[in-house]
Formats: sequence, C-alpha cells, structure tokens
Amino acid sequence: MTTEHDALRVDYDARLVEEAVLRALRGRPDEWSFREGRDRLYEIADVEERDAAFRQLHAAWFVRLGLDRPIQQAFDERPRLKTSVGRCAVTAARSKRDEGADLFVSPAEAGQGEADRRSIGIQVRPEGLLEPDWLLDLLRHELLHVEDMLDPHFGYEPSLPRSEVGPAYDRLLQDRYRALWDATIDGRLLRAGVAPADVRDRRLRDFTRAFPAFGERTPEVFSQFFDGASPTHADLVAFALDPDAHLDGSHALRRGTRCPVCGFPTYDLEPAPERLPPDLVARVTEDFPDWRPSQGICRQCADLYRTCPLSEAELALLPKI
Repeated sequence: MTTEHDALRVDYDARLVEEAVLRALRGRPDEWSFREGRDRLYEIADVEERDAAFRQLHAAWFVRLGLDRPIQQAFDERPRLKTSVGRCAVTAARSKRDEGADLFVSPAEAGQGEADRRSIGIQVRPEGLLEPDWLLDLLRHELLHVEDMLDPHFGYEPSLPRSEVGPAYDRLLQDRYRALWDATIDGRLLRAGVAPADVRDRRLRDFTRAFPAFGERTPEVFSQFFDGASPTHADLVAFALDPDAHLDGSHALRRGTRCPVCGFPTYDLEPAPERLPPDLVARVTEDFPDWRPSQGICRQCADLYRTCPLSEAELALLPKI
C-alpha cells in the first residue's frame, strides 16, 4: 500500500496493513461487510491476482478506518520533511520498544537529488496503529529527531566519540546524549502545545538517571535543556562528555575521583563495591580484565552491568533470523 503526502511517498508493509485492519474490525458492526468481501476473493483462481486483490481490499479498509491518519498528520506538522525526504517505509515493529522512526541516507548516484537519497523508516506494531493519540505523540517526538538530523544548525553526526576506556564509557555517553536530546525535543513540543502534559516529569526522570551527581540541583540543570533554545549536536556531546566544564559556578559539580570503569569524574561511587554480586563482577572484568572491586565503581556503571542479564534475556526471546 502506498500513499502520497505532497512530494513524500509513504509505503506500508502489506502484512502490517492486513493485521491492523483485522484487529481494528474485530467486534465492529461493519466487520461482516469486510469478511463477506474478503471471502469472495478466495474464488479468484490466479494466485498473483488473488494476492493483489487482498492487498487492495486491506488497503481500502486501512484508509476507510483512518489507520493512516496519525502518520499523515505527523508529516503534515513537519512540512520540511515532505520536501527533504523522498520516501517513508512503514513496517511492523517486533515489540513496543522497537517502535519509532529513523533516517536513512543511501550513497549518492549520478543525477539523484538529495531528497531522493533520504528515506524515513517507521516501525510500529499493528496494535499501535489502533491507538492514534499515542501513535501521534510518538511520531511527533521521533520526526522532530529526524528534522534535527537534517537541520544544518544542529550539525548531526551519526556516531558519538569512541573511548579507549571501554564499552561502559560508550554506553554511558550514549545514555547521557539520549537524555539530553530527548529533553530538548520534548521541551520544544511542549512549548508548541503538542506534547503530553506529563512529558516534563518523564524527561526529568530520564535526565536524573543519566546525571545522578547533580542531586538537588538536577531540576535547574535539566531546565537548561528542556526550556532552552534549540541546541547543536556538538553542544549535547560536549555536555555529555564533561557536564562540569559547561556549567556556571552556581551549578558546577564538586570534582571527585574518576570511575575506573567509565573514566568519568564522579563522587557518586558504589558504596560497597566489595559486596557486589560475583556475576556482576565477572561481567565487569570481562570488559575490564584489570579491574578489581577494591578500585571502586560509580553507581551508573554498576547499574549498567546490573541490567545486562535483563537485556540478554530479552534478546534471547527474539526470533532467530
């Protein structure tokens, strides 16, 4: 199924469209009309012709039920995307965690314009299409991320600085950067009047987890990003790398020691590293063979390694390709 939004072509995965329509019609008075028309299609002998007829039927009902409206509205609110990107592909997400949008850029080819090289991928569960208000909120957030990526002022770079310290440092930097960028995104959406009322509290919780050392000053520091002007990618990276160096004296952190695992300055060390579970110690030493609990570890690194088994368990549940 394909729809056109000005210059932007939106392609929907056929199985996603079918599943969403079946779920949306379940128990509705007009389900019988859909089922009656669908059953007649089984009489078509030619397989390709029959499959095409099913796709057309599901696409017609998809539009009739308004399942495309949140995506259409989200793009209507971001008109620059419709002229900066040539195509959007909407596919099924495996889980709620996978739902979102991303920007893809193909290698340049002769005679190809910039917009033609760019595409947006939206992943959503079939049941997510049945929650239009929730889906619109998600897409507003995700598409503003994409718009930032295309904004020369923002200066987006697809990768963050890598560290020789190890993977824990890289994960911590990613978490910090994500918390900062999400705060600026939802702050702008709230000021535009198109964000949920509780979004400030949710982003403050994310910020607090990413920057626990600010303590009671956290709301003030958070406000610089949530309520501030549009930042640049370089601004966010610089703050994530060294928050203390980019705050005035009223907000600056007290300098402490550096965590031997992530390398970040901290005074929020794990209080009893010698009592950390053996399996957690084993996971840390797998990445940092020379590390010992007696050297200490910051709370954020300890929490990262505590959650590793949960992430691995969830990964094991995914279908094998």
